[in-house]
Amino acid sequence: KLVHLLMSMYEHIGKIPIRVGSRYGYAIDPVFEGLFLASALCVEEGLGTVKEVDWVARKALGLTVGSFTAMNLTGGNPLTDHGLEMEGKHLSPWFHSPRLMKEAIQSGKPWDVAKRGEKVEVPEDRARAITEALQGAYFGLVGQILDSGIVELSDLEMGLEIALDINPPFETINRMGVRRALELVEKYAESHPDFQVPECLRRAAAEDRPFKIDYLRRHDLGDVAWIRIRRPKVLNALNQQVYDQLAEVFGKLKNETDIKAVVISGYGVKAFVSGADINFLAELKTPEEAFEQTQRSKRAGLAIEALGKPVVAALNGLALGGGLELALCCSDIIVTEGLKIAAGLPEVNLGIIPGSGGTQRLPRWIGVEEASRMMRTGKPIYSKKGVELGLFSEQVPRTQLIERAVNRARDIASGKIRPRHPGPAPIDTPEKLPEVELGHLSRAIDAILCRAITEGCKKPLPEGLEFESRMFAECMKTKDMRIGLENFMKNGPRAKAEFVHE
Repeated sequence: KLVHLLMSMYEHIGKIPIRVGSRYGYAIDPVFEGLFLASALCVEEGLGTVKEVDWVARKALGLTVGSFTAMNLTGGNPLTDHGLEMEGKHLSPWFHSPRLMKEAIQSGKPWDVAKRGEKVEVPEDRARAITEALQGAYFGLVGQILDSGIVELSDLEMGLEIALDINPPFETINRMGVRRALELVEKYAESHPDFQVPECLRRAAAEDRPFKIDYLRRHDLGDVAWIRIRRPKVLNALNQQVYDQLAEVFGKLKNETDIKAVVISGYGVKAFVSGADINFLAELKTPEEAFEQTQRSKRAGLAIEALGKPVVAALNGLALGGGLELALCCSDIIVTEGLKIAAGLPEVNLGIIPGSGGTQRLPRWIGVEEASRMMRTGKPIYSKKGVELGLFSEQVPRTQLIERAVNRARDIASGKIRPRHPGPAPIDTPEKLPEVELGHLSRAIDAILCRAITEGCKKPLPEGLEFESRMFAECMKTKDMRIGLENFMKNGPRAKAEFVHE
């Protein structure tokens, strides 16, 4: 209970705690210091210069800066020197302070790394050798920590990605293939006999089984299950793994008789869900792919609606795009008070329309006129406005949000209050929606969006959802969808796309 309270406290002040057992170096330091050692050994073994290894490491591991640059920026040589020596005593003999480090401390000179704006040309064969060595060391180090049992895989994945600003290890291994990852680790261990090949990686490779990374956290509060979406680095954005895990967990909750209701929230204090991960939308190539993808992304919401138990969405932060669409599937929605950006469907800024049910469910919650204005302009609403529109039942102080959501879920389950989900019946829609100021937004996408709303909402919800997917696929036929997505990928969410309305 004390650990849970401490974890909650750190989360409430905006930190991202992970639970780690007691061992020298804990879960993160052996990777940070181990990667410095691996980089130094690359230099000592003649694979490249300090500047070359530091440069290649950025691409090989997804680092913003390489290990040598990190030492320069932090003045970390003495601490890393000590840490490596201690890890050699407590963890494995592979850990040691390398000759290069001893010389650097003695000379007091900074590491010779690329200056700001400098590009380092590294021969392809040399870059490949450095990359394989660093990746082999990285995958081995994280596997060793997982073998130790001091930390859960998903916590280690999140902790390393955020603390070291590095490619998430197990996602990278899965993408590469577990057998290829094992080959890299074994190759590294062959030339470094004290380096341990982790058993977890051997087992996964033997079964050719990817590692399971959990993006949901469950905590049962008596007869109410509290589900949190946890991807804090991307403000809990939804990718296909999250959608699939949501569908899976709500499918299981349906059969748990001791659970009477569910609360769903995001992790941390910034976001419930910031939307769908733009990377997997950008990978769509054809209208057929777009249709199938949106149909698949709807399964999580359908699983919530089919649960047969109350589900209350507790918006701990902003709910944009797919986040709001997920909340619209719930029995009720409450929100943290005072949020300047509480909810919105900003897809038109990307040259697309909502694809996970927003065009069908939002009009059923707050009426066609207000819903269409939100979707067509892409403008978000604040907490109080959401209550006024009837989207949220109430706004609640942050410290009371989950307690209030749990009590509300129990009250719905007991029949004390009615669920606010509007149900699947068709609703009346006008032939033409009220005029709105579109500004720079695509007229071509707006026409598709208007069809999705006016024609889709006249149908029962299941048919309307399929119609929405077909309209989303129509966006793929426009120039503006590609323009919007590419603008977001290159310039970020604040830059306005130069749509051509085609």
